[in-house]
Amino acid sequence: MSQSTNAAGVGRRVLYTVIALVVGLGAAGAATAAVVGSFSPDDSAARNTGPTEPVPPGELLGYGD
Repeated sequence: MSQSTNAAGVGRRVLYTVIALVVGLGAAGAATAAVVGSFSPDDSAARNTGPTEPVPPGELLGYGD
């Protein structure tokens, strides 16, 4: 009798583990798709315009403004 109850408990644990893995992998896939599809700078723009002159950090960060 106790053997059948133990088998049901193991099956339930396996089911919960599979559900957690599916949900986790789905969330990871959605996050990856969001990062890949984000509006990032285009590499072709960097090739066409080339590097720019460095800007002093004080101008960029706006110290004392």
